[in-house]
Amino acid sequence: MKSDKVKRLNCRVSEDEYKRFEKKVEKSKLTKSEFMRKAILEKEIIVIDDIKELVLEMKAIGINLNQLTRKVNSGEIENIKELQEMKIELDYVWREVLQALKKVNG
Repeated sequence: MKSDKVKRLNCRVSEDEYKRFEKKVEKSKLTKSEFMRKAILEKEIIVIDDIKELVLEMKAIGINLNQLTRKVNSGEIENIKELQEMKIELDYVWREVLQALKKVNG
């Protein structure tokens, strides 16, 4: 019986990557071809657009929040309006992150 598998895939890996691949194949008890087909075809690859920007924005907000918290604790800020504005901004970014994660989880 002739196989319907007529296309070949090639890729280059480092020596360390190849050793890791071989260990995983051995552990799986599959052939290298079976292992690669399962890895390629049965795993969904999810791309989240703009996640890098969201993470950077959250980091910036976190830095600002830490600075404001220090000022409040030291008595430099008596008006909490800045903190309230920061909370609104943080809530918005958090909703964006949650929305992106929902895309991942379907």
